[in-house]
Amino acid sequence: MIRLTVVLAVITCCAALALGFVYKGTKPMIDEQARLAEEEARRVALPQAICGVMVAKESKGVEYYEGYRFPDTTGLVGYTVKASAKGYSSTIEAIVGVGPGGEIAGMKIISQQETPGLGTKIEEVKSFKSVVDAFKEMTGTAEIHSVRVNFAAEGGEEVCLDVGIVDAMGCSELEKAVAAGDTAGISTVAPGTFKLEASDSSAVFADPALTAALSGAVLQELRREKTPWFQFQFIGKKYDDIVLVRGGTDENIQGITGATISSKAVVEAVKNAIEDLDKAIGGFKEN
Repeated sequence: MIRLTVVLAVITCCAALALGFVYKGTKPMIDEQARLAEEEARRVALPQAICGVMVAKESKGVEYYEGYRFPDTTGLVGYTVKASAKGYSSTIEAIVGVGPGGEIAGMKIISQQETPGLGTKIEEVKSFKSVVDAFKEMTGTAEIHSVRVNFAAEGGEEVCLDVGIVDAMGCSELEKAVAAGDTAGISTVAPGTFKLEASDSSAVFADPALTAALSGAVLQELRREKTPWFQFQFIGKKYDDIVLVRGGTDENIQGITGATISSKAVVEAVKNAIEDLDKAIGGFKEN
């Protein structure tokens, strides 16, 4: 019996030492992956700074980043800050982007271990594709991806157009041009990226202002398709609008059926982040 105990103790010690060495060897790589994930999350949360730079700051015990439109730290477009709150079965962490006026610019959850099929819906991206669309993609016969957008033309008139995405890579270049406010760049990239299902497409692309408005609307729609629906609800809202409600809503945040605790945790995390940031920067600017 004593011999068996000694053997088990030796095996346990060897296993523990092996795990320790593996952890020590892989920790730098794990930390680097976490750093890169947070960096990418900041770009998602504050896309207006995608062509600029983010500068780490700390004030009153709050760590955050200032985001600028240009690399020379001019053109402040907002801030990013880490948010966290206890969910149903884990601590939910997110990076939240906030505009200078206190409105949510975007957000991305970076850590959660909620209940599969329920709480994990905080990261669920709703699919707008049909079974036929999926089959066409699998067989290589997929058509041009198309989105319908509404955008304001000169004078405030609403324009509705069906836009086909001809060049997916062009969208990346267009996103940079829109973020930088580069009207000339937008007018150059957009015509080769979009195919307008309208007879007056030449008139749209001939007007730089219309092209910029259209491009911004299309990129926003594409962002909606890629962003988890629960998180997308926060974009554009301010502190007082972030209220969890049941059922559909445009003014507040619709909770996830069967995952109330997880929904409340995300709302709590975002509101806490805004409060901390407001304190750190000395208040948001009035619009």
